[in-house]
Amino acid sequence: MNVNQTVRIIPTLKVNNRNINEVFYVKTLGMKPLLEESAFLSLGDQSGLEKLVLEESPSMRTRKVEGIKKLARLIVKVANPSEVEALLARMEKLPQLYKGNKGYAFEILSPEGDLVLIHAEDDIKDLREFDETVTFPKDEKVKYLTEFEISTEIHLPNQIKSLLEDVEADKKLIFKQGQGEDLLVENSLTWDLSMLKFQVEKFDIPSLCQKFKSVGYFVPKSEKFFLTTDTNNIELWFEEV
Repeated sequence: MNVNQTVRIIPTLKVNNRNINEVFYVKTLGMKPLLEESAFLSLGDQSGLEKLVLEESPSMRTRKVEGIKKLARLIVKVANPSEVEALLARMEKLPQLYKGNKGYAFEILSPEGDLVLIHAEDDIKDLREFDETVTFPKDEKVKYLTEFEISTEIHLPNQIKSLLEDVEADKKLIFKQGQGEDLLVENSLTWDLSMLKFQVEKFDIPSLCQKFKSVGYFVPKSEKFFLTTDTNNIELWFEEV
């Protein structure tokens, strides 16, 4: 087994109003609230595992992104395709629909302007736009998604390379080139992707120190976690599962 092999990557999104965004991620997308602590809300599925974190950061400290966001898109892959239809049945107005080998998918914007794709395909390349009129039967039994995994698409400025591009992450990170005023801004200043938490097996701190020596890092005496930043100022947290 490779050291620091990624089991799960948990994105943290800074948001202006957590309550509004909580309604979106819970009611619209079927994520389950797991833990609410201070400014943070942990979201997951029925397994009880944390998959996404919302961090409320009011406008007195944080602002809207100028141009495109560091977060290009969240890609949520659900285990049960029928649950995608159950989510669509709740909506008064349908978002952009897609169809693949396993069923329907959809793309929707959060209240903070973050793009989210919900699907059940083995490969999102199998998805095609679906523009026909369709009605989805309501399924009251589906309150929260049974199981899902999140992949994160990240905008990087041209000529900037992420320190994570060679990290073994099982395609959970996708990097896209872009141009935007805030793509390199400090992660505390904008409502955007602010942190990626890596849960890894065979935690090896010396190898992480070597990899991130160019940007600096912090390791507590307990060595329970490793904290650093990527070249675009997204905070990176590594811990052993």
